[in-house]
Amino acid sequence: MRQREPLTALAKRPIVSIIVDGTTTYGRNVFRGAMRYANAQRRWVIQSELRRLSAGDISLARCDGAIIAGAPDDVLSLMKRRATHFIHCSATADIRRGPMVCVDDAEAGRLAAEHLLDCRLERFGFFGDRQWIASVNRAAGFLSAIEARGFSCQICPVQWQGLHSETAESKRQLVKWLKSLPKPIGVFAADDSAANSLAAACLKADIGVPDEVAIIGVNNDDLLCDSAWPPLSSVDADFSRVGYTAAVLLERLLAGEKIPMEERTVRLQPLGVVRRLSTDVLAVDDPQLATAVRYIREHACDPDAMRQVLRHTAVGRRWLERQFVRKLNRTPHDEILRVRMETAKRLLLQPGLQIDDIAVRCGLSSAQSLCRAFAHSFDITPAAFRRRSVPSV
Repeated sequence: MRQREPLTALAKRPIVSIIVDGTTTYGRNVFRGAMRYANAQRRWVIQSELRRLSAGDISLARCDGAIIAGAPDDVLSLMKRRATHFIHCSATADIRRGPMVCVDDAEAGRLAAEHLLDCRLERFGFFGDRQWIASVNRAAGFLSAIEARGFSCQICPVQWQGLHSETAESKRQLVKWLKSLPKPIGVFAADDSAANSLAAACLKADIGVPDEVAIIGVNNDDLLCDSAWPPLSSVDADFSRVGYTAAVLLERLLAGEKIPMEERTVRLQPLGVVRRLSTDVLAVDDPQLATAVRYIREHACDPDAMRQVLRHTAVGRRWLERQFVRKLNRTPHDEILRVRMETAKRLLLQPGLQIDDIAVRCGLSSAQSLCRAFAHSFDITPAAFRRRSVPSV
C-alpha cells in the first residue's frame, strides 16, 4: 500500500490555481495542457475552477501561482490579489503584471490565407468581430497574406457576436452578404463558431459549400467542425500547448527566477490547417489536374507518391507536368515536396517527435533527406525551426 506523504512535505508543495472557462474548447484544452505538465512533475497542489465564472463565484484560497484562461476582468483582478505569481493565457494580457502565453493569431490568419490560395481561389472574404483582439489579429494576418499575392478581401459588415448572441436580423444580414459576394470565393471566419454560422447561412441561402463559398475557421473544435455541413476546415491552434507552456513558465517563477521582459510574451505557432470538405475545392478548369492536385495533397507523404498520382489520374506523366507548370507554375514533384515540407513544419511543432520519425511520416528516406529538403524550402534547418517556433521556456 502506498504511504501518504507527510504533512510537512505537502506544506512545502506550491499551491497552484488553474482557472479556465470550461464551457469552451479553448479553456478545456488550456487546462488539459497545464495538467499534463503538473501530473508529470507531481509537485503542485492543484485547485481549479472550470465553470464560466464571475468574481463572486471564486472560492479558491490564496495560492503561490495561477494559470488563467478565458476568465472575465473581475476574476483576473481578484486572482491577481490572491496569487503570488500569475500567468495569463491571452493575447490581451498586461505583461507588466505577469507573463502571457497565447497562440500567434496573425500566423493563424496567414495559414488560412495560404490554404485558400492553394485552392486557386482569387476572391476572399472575412467574417469576424472588430471588438475581439484575436479576431482583429487573425484578420490582419489573413489580409496581409492575401494582399501580398495581389488580391483583396471583402470584410463582412455583420459583426460576429457568438453562437448564443445571434439574432434573426443578424442571420438575415449574413445571408444577404453571402448572396452579394462574387463567386467562387474563400471566406475566413475568426473562429470555428463563426465558421459554423457561415455554413448554416450558406445552407439557408442555397449557396454551395465549397464550390461557391469555401469556408475555413480557427481552433479545430471537432464538435463545431464536424457538426456543420459540410464539415469545416480549420487552423489547428492546439491550445493544450498554451496550457503546458504556461505551466513551464509558472514553474520558473515558483523557483524564484525573474523572467526578463523580453521573455514574458510567448506566442505559439498554430500546428497548421486541418482540411475538411468545406474547402475541398480547386478553382482550375481541368478536372484531371484538379484530381491530381487533390490526390497529392492527401497522399504526398505516401511512398512512391508520383507513381501513385499517375495511376490514380490515368494520364501521362508529360501531360500532367505540362498542365502543372501551365496552370500552377510548378511541377507535380514540386507540389509533392511542398506538401511534405508543410507536413514537416506541422510535425516539428510537436516536441515529442524525433527528426527521424518526422522524416518517415513525410515519406522521406532519412533525417538527412528531410534536413536537406527543409533547408532548401525554408532557408532554415528543422532543428533551428523547432527552436524558433517552440519556445524553450
